[in-house]
Amino acid sequence: MIVTVDGPSASGKSTVAKELAKRIGFFYLNTGATYRALALAALRKLGKKDDYGPEELLKLLEETKLEVSFEGWEFKVFLDGEDVTDLIEDEEVGRVASLVARHPQVKERMFELQRRLVGGANAVVEGRDAGLFVFPDAEVKVFLTASPEERAKRRHRQLLEAGKRVSYEEVLKAIVERDERDRKRERYPFKPAEDAAVVDTTGKSVGEVLEEVFSLVKPHLNLFITGVGSGLGRALALEYLRRGYRIFALSRKLPPELQNRGEVKFVQTDLRNLEEVKLKTDRLLGGLKAALPWTVLNAGVLGRLAEMVRLPLRELEEVMAVNLWSNKLILDQLWELQNRGDLRAGQIIAISSGAAVNCNKGWNAYSLSKAALNCAIKLYSHEFERSHLIALAPGLIWTPMLQKVVLEHDGERFPSVKRLKAAPKHSPESAAKMLVEVFANLGRFPSGSFVDVRTAFPRTYERYLALAADN
Repeated sequence: MIVTVDGPSASGKSTVAKELAKRIGFFYLNTGATYRALALAALRKLGKKDDYGPEELLKLLEETKLEVSFEGWEFKVFLDGEDVTDLIEDEEVGRVASLVARHPQVKERMFELQRRLVGGANAVVEGRDAGLFVFPDAEVKVFLTASPEERAKRRHRQLLEAGKRVSYEEVLKAIVERDERDRKRERYPFKPAEDAAVVDTTGKSVGEVLEEVFSLVKPHLNLFITGVGSGLGRALALEYLRRGYRIFALSRKLPPELQNRGEVKFVQTDLRNLEEVKLKTDRLLGGLKAALPWTVLNAGVLGRLAEMVRLPLRELEEVMAVNLWSNKLILDQLWELQNRGDLRAGQIIAISSGAAVNCNKGWNAYSLSKAALNCAIKLYSHEFERSHLIALAPGLIWTPMLQKVVLEHDGERFPSVKRLKAAPKHSPESAAKMLVEVFANLGRFPSGSFVDVRTAFPRTYERYLALAADN
């Protein structure tokens, strides 16, 4: 799902868009920052301050590695590995950004770059033409505006706070000139998309504007999740409820905290009973006919830890039924609903495990089922062309499943259990907060990937681990 927030300079779009992304757990892209990064590269490498031709700018784009990140809910821009987030806020860089953006060939290449930077993520994309040209099919489009005088006051205040000496009159003149120049572009002129909701921010606080924009987005915030009875599934459902989502839950039971809430739709399902899984998924989601930004296939069972030769096939089959085959049936139904046009699935995340690749002694059925789940997600990624699929290992979480492993099994017989006992662990609540941030940043991985949070997001994992320790 894409939300675009467009508007002229100092209309409040950057602050509102970033805060919105943090609130709803989406990736954030400031498209204006990508033009500013190109402008900085031009100032550094082309040896002049204006009169940039399209050919040299396109060549510069080919030779320059431009990257962005939103880890820790902080947006950063990198040029050839250098963090230039603060440098691109310079007024001269802003002036040059408008010059480089006037070339249609450059803008078209930048549109492609911006789409690549978003990847497969649910995202709030902010800029001047994100809803009009970059993501014309965005589910929600917002255009923020304000009077030139109000915008000049805001920008002047920002510059003074940054220690830069410039007069209000100079800022107002620059804003008016840029607006006029961008409006008069023959191709890709600056204007709101026809289907954008226009919000005038003049005289309004950031909080007031944020609430107005959130009210436009809220009807599209839906999460489908399995296994909410306890542990991580329960914590994730509560975390997304707190962020304003409707929850569609498929589980054996609904915990008290999720009962009698209008935002929760629940269908009781035993995922071991494969005959009913697809039917109940359809009952839960068949009438949604809306965006489905998040699907979290969380339900899973451990099975018995034992030597492989001692494990009967029947026990393997029971674990595979829940951890693999039920997810296949759910994905099949999602595919049907999406291809009928009933819903639009965004990111689909299957909760996997490091056990899928470690294959430690005793973890037979669990390891086999999670390895197969990883492969299934890779296979389905070829068929869900409009969705982004990831198999995700969330790390060590003190869930009932892990408690059972640690408290009931012998560390001498199964060495991995001894390591688990000694390792620091997330609480379900700290893991849920961590995963909301991780989910937002999974778009940079190709659809179908297996991602282990501990290695792909080590700083994020440790930061939230400290939160678990404090609580």
